[in-house]
Amino acid sequence: MLRKYTVSILVAVVLLAAFIGWSKSRGFSDTAMAGIPEYSDVDQSSILGGTGAGSKLEPSYTAYASQAGKNGAADTKGIRTVIRGADYKAISPAGAAKRSDPEGRIGDVLALADEGGWVEYEVQIAEAGFYQMGITYYALEGKGSSVQRSVQIDGSFPFSQTKRIVFPRMWKEAAEPWFDKMGNEFNPKQAEVSGWQYRDFRDPEARVAEPFRYYLTKGAHTVRIGYIREPAAIGELRVFSPVVLPTYEEVSAVYKQKGYQTASDTLIKVQAEAAALKSDPTLRRVDDREPATEPFERSVIRLNTIGGGSWRDGSQWLEWEVEAPESALYNLGSRFAAKWLNQVPVQRTLYIDGAVPFREMNSVDFPYGSSWQVQGFGDKETPYLFYLEKGKHRLRLEVQVGQLGPVFEIMQDVSTKMSYLNREVILITGTNPDPNREWELEKSVPNLVPRLHLMARDLDRAIQTMYGLGVEKGSTELASILMARDLMIDLAAKPDTIPKRIDSFSTTQTSLSSWITSMNKQKLQLDYVVLKSPDRQWPEAGAGAIKQFALGVYDFFTSFTKDYRKIGSTRDDNGNTLKVWVARGRDWVQLIKQMADDDFTAKTGINVEVNIIPTGSMNLFMLAMTSGKAPDVALGVDAGIPIDFALRDGLVDLGKFADYKDVAARYRPGALVPYRFQNGNYALPENQNFYMMFYRKDIMEELGITKIPETWQEVMDIIPKLQQNGMDFYYPHDTTGAAAQFAPFLFQLGGDFYGTGGKASALDTPQALAAMKMWSGFYTNYKISKEASFYNRFRTGEMPIGVADYQTYMQLSTAAPELTGWWEMRPIPGIRRADGVIDRSMGGASQTGVMFSTTKKEQESWEFLKWWTSAAVQERFGSELEAIMGTEARWNTANVEALRNLPWPQADISAILRQWDWFKEREIVPGDYYTTRYINNIWNEIVLNGKNTREALEDGVKEINKEIRKKRKEFQLDEPLEASAANGGGDRR
Repeated sequence: MLRKYTVSILVAVVLLAAFIGWSKSRGFSDTAMAGIPEYSDVDQSSILGGTGAGSKLEPSYTAYASQAGKNGAADTKGIRTVIRGADYKAISPAGAAKRSDPEGRIGDVLALADEGGWVEYEVQIAEAGFYQMGITYYALEGKGSSVQRSVQIDGSFPFSQTKRIVFPRMWKEAAEPWFDKMGNEFNPKQAEVSGWQYRDFRDPEARVAEPFRYYLTKGAHTVRIGYIREPAAIGELRVFSPVVLPTYEEVSAVYKQKGYQTASDTLIKVQAEAAALKSDPTLRRVDDREPATEPFERSVIRLNTIGGGSWRDGSQWLEWEVEAPESALYNLGSRFAAKWLNQVPVQRTLYIDGAVPFREMNSVDFPYGSSWQVQGFGDKETPYLFYLEKGKHRLRLEVQVGQLGPVFEIMQDVSTKMSYLNREVILITGTNPDPNREWELEKSVPNLVPRLHLMARDLDRAIQTMYGLGVEKGSTELASILMARDLMIDLAAKPDTIPKRIDSFSTTQTSLSSWITSMNKQKLQLDYVVLKSPDRQWPEAGAGAIKQFALGVYDFFTSFTKDYRKIGSTRDDNGNTLKVWVARGRDWVQLIKQMADDDFTAKTGINVEVNIIPTGSMNLFMLAMTSGKAPDVALGVDAGIPIDFALRDGLVDLGKFADYKDVAARYRPGALVPYRFQNGNYALPENQNFYMMFYRKDIMEELGITKIPETWQEVMDIIPKLQQNGMDFYYPHDTTGAAAQFAPFLFQLGGDFYGTGGKASALDTPQALAAMKMWSGFYTNYKISKEASFYNRFRTGEMPIGVADYQTYMQLSTAAPELTGWWEMRPIPGIRRADGVIDRSMGGASQTGVMFSTTKKEQESWEFLKWWTSAAVQERFGSELEAIMGTEARWNTANVEALRNLPWPQADISAILRQWDWFKEREIVPGDYYTTRYINNIWNEIVLNGKNTREALEDGVKEINKEIRKKRKEFQLDEPLEASAANGGGDRR
């Protein structure tokens, strides 16, 4: 994962450097479009059969509403229909049922409680036009995630966003924050608040400012609500004429007409971190070191703000209780930080007591700034006035991205058109076009130049929109769009160069997709909410230069004595504390410490001190071990490390504990193979990576591929059809993961990496030769891409099927909402055995927990490892980690029972468990790193240099065996134990 991030950073640096150099040569002026002709009625359809990435994809909401408007659709007025949840027309055979109201107030309701469940309601429409919809819902006990539903009208999805609509749960803090012995503050547990809620059908990504409008003709219509995630009851379905909010000017006139007076001498601060309700347990308190932040203490951690990186996604909201001292007109505002989107304001929707007070509050601006700001809701110079009756009121701010929605729409549309054009070119030229040939693409690709010009115009329209939002000309925020626009213009002027520059075309498309993903994160951090009378001044936003300087001096001198690795504190300092080092980020480690204190220590009485080790810094464990300063237990240890340490007698053999077999039963049998050596067991896996096969259902159907491949032969059978349509199959290849990528072919053909008890490589066997031919043959015979961004090409449709790892699953789950319902994950293809069973054997790298041999607390350390790897603890850790950091941090636990109970979609868990039935990992032996290195070298020799497969394997095996013999001799592994001990070899177990 670190390598992927490094590559992404390097790509960004290269793109930025290219942008700066190109901008100097080209100028990137607004005159770039001056020479582009105007077009009307240009056919932009592709020879591949459409203008979208898959003809089955629904239009976006903006396109749907625009087209309906062009066809004469308009808002209806004054119509409202309410249908009780229990008054359905039909329900699914399973997953849906009528039940009593959980609160016992409204009689029977309809509960959707399992995947595959749906309910249909019949709605009678008296007048054709636009309508809005919503439901009252009650989130039932589940896995703690937001409720997700799909909405179909008359058997189909009218637009893509209605395939996934989010209905948040309600959360609050279960107790007051807790403090360690040093006075540092920690977040309390979050508790769900049960109750009925109402929510309109809205864009889950918040790219559309208002609730969806559905066009319905006169007569009967069927509304089907389908289960996607989490059980919930439906109290009512409401269908009504669109709500048109009054403007502030209109509301102000009403205030004046009713004689409302402004409040006087009032200034009330509500600390934002003490939110009364929230939509998501990830919205937790955050510490801030600015002296003006309230409350502030310079010597300890104070969780004095809320939001930031966790408050950024559509459907997330925070709610506070504010008490008005008298019925009057007030200003409302906040102290906030909006420093993440350069020059672009962040937006929120304001609700007061459940309603948006006027139209402008549908999109409240929080301007960009590099430091904290204080501002009222509305115009900066003259903040809006809000009428509040005396007493308590609820203020809610919900994430809104509406201002950038049109830009995202343009960018996504251009990216889709680029994808189709890219595939058309490859269809004609192939993946390795002859650079000396004149391809004359204008004759083969319909309207090539006009299509490039129109894409440039669309991108220029996005640029002008960004200027209107306050982004300055020449800003790096626009680099990707400017480069893409000018590339389209340049390619249109020189179409003969397109085959040579197709890689630049693909890279530009990837950068546009990355831009959308980054700009969609509307981060906002709040210190406090302000209710004040107009005669009072807003509080100062900053602490001033003197206080800032004083704090800097204090932090500088305390940095010499403060231990930044230590998390929290222990309950005693008499040497009886278990020391645990964790090679993960601070958020992960803080959670481990909190769980250890309130669960492990509370149950066992064993105190735990937890320290952070930088992720990937495995050398620190070795240095600590050799210097005699190793901890008792280490977590987050890479899979290749335990045997390396066991060779040096650095780890405790966990197999000697009486209940080891019970603990080992928590995992798939093959998961423990890499940690066994000389009949010892030296680690327990914590998490587990995995490869799965991903495919686009819409494109497979479009291509007529009705049978999704189950075997590698079936994959080979569909590759020609994919390539005939400008597409490709993906199989990963990278230097560090070569052995893992070769392993499925080797294991499925009955081979192994090592023979003779790990004393020699087994890559010289017939099975290994056949496996290497099959693996390399995908690249040499079928010419699949050697390197590609599968995530981006999967989104665009260029690679509609492929094998990828857990990271791709997370990206598709969290950052590809437009593909909801159109992709699926299955176990990887395999090889059919003689008995007819398809062997899908495959491994997956993991991180582990180990116990150092220098510990004087073996039993206590074993109790900690058992506790940490138990199903209940792994389930809690996974759930709370996702609650703190979002779905991107989803914990891929190696504990099978815990995985079943984590808040993942059941279909995904089932697919993973089916793959895990075939889990098999390679043995780790002394010198194993040579195997990884030479498998990559062998692949390079065959695929890049054209070397004979058998010859390349034989050469590689010689080097691998040479290193294995060298390491076995170094550690005297082939000598009798008595001789080894006499020579100082130690106990090799």
